[in-house]
Amino acid sequence: MYLLGIDLGTTGCKSLVLSPDGTVLGEHYIEYNLIFTTEGVEQDADEWWRHVQDAVKAAISQASVDGRKIVALAISSQGISFVPLDRQGNTLMNALSWYDSRSRAEADQLRRDPACADLSRRTGRCVVPMVFPQMMWLKKHRPEIYQKTWKFLMGLDYLQYRFCGAAVTDYSMASGTLCYDVATQTWISELFEQYAIDQDKMPEIACFGKVIGTVLPEVARHLGLSEQTKVVLGLQDQKCAALGAGIRNGVITISLGTASAISSLTAERRFDPEERVFCHGFDQSRFILESSVPTAGAALRWVRNTFFPNLSYPQMDELAAAAPPGGNGLFFHPLLTPGARLNQNGQLTGFSLNTSRSDVIRAVLEGVSFEIAERITAHRQINSQVAPAGELHVFGGGAASAIWCQILADVTGLDVRVPSSRETAGMGAALCAGIGSRLYADMEQAQAACAMTWKTYKPQADNQQTYRSIMKTYMAMRHERKKWSDFTC
Repeated sequence: MYLLGIDLGTTGCKSLVLSPDGTVLGEHYIEYNLIFTTEGVEQDADEWWRHVQDAVKAAISQASVDGRKIVALAISSQGISFVPLDRQGNTLMNALSWYDSRSRAEADQLRRDPACADLSRRTGRCVVPMVFPQMMWLKKHRPEIYQKTWKFLMGLDYLQYRFCGAAVTDYSMASGTLCYDVATQTWISELFEQYAIDQDKMPEIACFGKVIGTVLPEVARHLGLSEQTKVVLGLQDQKCAALGAGIRNGVITISLGTASAISSLTAERRFDPEERVFCHGFDQSRFILESSVPTAGAALRWVRNTFFPNLSYPQMDELAAAAPPGGNGLFFHPLLTPGARLNQNGQLTGFSLNTSRSDVIRAVLEGVSFEIAERITAHRQINSQVAPAGELHVFGGGAASAIWCQILADVTGLDVRVPSSRETAGMGAALCAGIGSRLYADMEQAQAACAMTWKTYKPQADNQQTYRSIMKTYMAMRHERKKWSDFTC
């Protein structure tokens, strides 16, 4: 018997066929594009489905297995992006991407509404253009689409619907809508009533690992699956990747990709009034805390493309390793979000005539690591379960960099453990499938059954001491820049 994990990302999808011990038998990746319109950023949900089908067939072919022996499948998906469907299951327009910001006026309206004063606390999110404000926008600007809509489905929900006909989302995906109460694990009915948005247009909410159906006959025939293959509820991709990377009570996970997501589990709902850490749904008894560095790998890619276009990432690692901790006085603030306020703009400072390429590259890796360390501190302050944590589980493209992982260990003072598989989101989805098919009793048993090996980076005492001093300087500079920016903006 086999498991199928599907990962729907922002710019590509991947399918993995796994054995019950977590061995990847076959995989296939397909890229696609964002659609930039005069109104915002969209994606073709029908294209998602076409590419997912192609990726599944290619992964089964590469695995050289009988697809009818795949007992269950589950999906890891980008969050927030959603598409309206009619009663026949047809898409009524492109999906609105999580990058889309056309509903800023609606988000502002929610922020100004006294009746929504506790919305951030209830949803665990800051009030920004997300699913609920976008539904408000659609009702106002595309009333004909809103009226025809049977369900608003996010990426996870939409693909599951295509596989089995059920309209279901999980707690982590619902947490990205701005209309889900994290504590009660329900849609916020009074919010829908206040803004006259039909709550019936939303999917059912359940916990990941639940069987929500079996593969439809026509889909099974097309993909070579069995009609008995179970469709199991998955998770939002960052949470699914954290699951695949071994998140558990007391462990912090770090996604070191384009952005960096820092995650930890807690048995109690937590609210951070400073909005450094957000509380999302996870399972029936736990919540997942998440914070982020918006430009982590993206900052490194920008530096490479701008200054070192002829260097590969391994060559950049070699140069960074040649520089001492602190990059000879060079500091990099990796907040490079386009169009941001001054206090959110990046900065590279401390140049001299002695500054080398090695110093610049190391400063980038250190700057991102300092930001991650600051967010880990925030997690520890509000989550007693990770206060004594002794290790970080790091995954994503940046985890392939030995020097970056060592810097993270030295800066945080924690062991950094990197799983052998870089496809932790697909792995997490497959583990969800295994839980739903009863191959594993629960998440912990599923993680333990995986045949992954780990590489560990331990903090080096001398570097650790050096970085304590350097990070104090970094944070002081960051604080001063913020005060100056707040004064001038």
